[in-house]
Amino acid sequence: MPGPGNIAAEHTWATNAASNGFDQAKDRNPPEEDPSTIMLEEYLASRLQQVGEVSHERREVVGLKTGNGWDASKVVEQVFKIEPISIKRAVDIAISSNRTLKDRIFNSLRRRKSDLELIGTPTVEFVPIWKVRGFHECYYIRNSSYKVNVKDDVVAVDMEGQSRDLILERKRSRFIPAVIMNQLQRLGSFLSDDSKYFVITDALELATLSSDAELVVSGSGQKISLDDEAELTSWRSKRVFDEEDLKVKGANTKIREPTFTKETLLVQFREMVIRMPERFKQILSNKLQILELKRIYVPLIRVPLQKGLVPREAIVNGTSGELATAKLLNLFE
Repeated sequence: MPGPGNIAAEHTWATNAASNGFDQAKDRNPPEEDPSTIMLEEYLASRLQQVGEVSHERREVVGLKTGNGWDASKVVEQVFKIEPISIKRAVDIAISSNRTLKDRIFNSLRRRKSDLELIGTPTVEFVPIWKVRGFHECYYIRNSSYKVNVKDDVVAVDMEGQSRDLILERKRSRFIPAVIMNQLQRLGSFLSDDSKYFVITDALELATLSSDAELVVSGSGQKISLDDEAELTSWRSKRVFDEEDLKVKGANTKIREPTFTKETLLVQFREMVIRMPERFKQILSNKLQILELKRIYVPLIRVPLQKGLVPREAIVNGTSGELATAKLLNLFE
């Protein structure tokens, strides 16, 4: 397991964090558009006014991928820690929670303290969770057809210099048998219910599809629900710039590193957020934007205890101030 010194080498800390620490939500509306974005917008605008095949010279433009989510090196990672409860409080919780009901009653009657005692320096173990939030959107062209109804008195339609065949649609009643309905129509009493339409089959549509998502996983890759993430990070958070910010007074500090890379995390997020159209003629653009990427270190406080000759360890949730549950411990295994 890498030591704390690898944090500064592997991730963006003081210098890069200070220069890139702006709110990443601004990426969705950057103050200055880059040339590729302007070129794409001009192309999309031209498609709204143009019907026909995509010209050869435009094919260089339509393959553009925009947004920072396609390249992990362009996504700025911000690192935070959850401030742990005080070590004194953690020790009190550990000792109190390790007393059985029998011990409590006995100690109360005898007016003496339990022989459960602290036998070493507590350790604050910071375990990481990842949180990534972003969106994907694409513009694309698809072939489509339209059914256009016309008035009863229309006998022919010419559209853009092309004559359109009219189709007579006879309405069917769900309550009158078809044989009787046909006889009635021959008599002319139901002809007024017929409708006429023509079909446009050579239409090109410019459409868009978008989706957004939020993914939270533990350092070992287990998915964490948003409710659990909110509980784990409900205490005060603080931005971390170097390993010194993770030291806790009065305790040893241990930093557990994730078992996978930022690139692996973003691959998982892409699989979650990208929704491509099921039917299309041509994809014009793909925009994958990461609005937030955080590594959050959650504190577990390990308190070494001993009762008689038997050593034991109590693990306290440094966020909530309660004994760590089996669910929490399994989440970080």
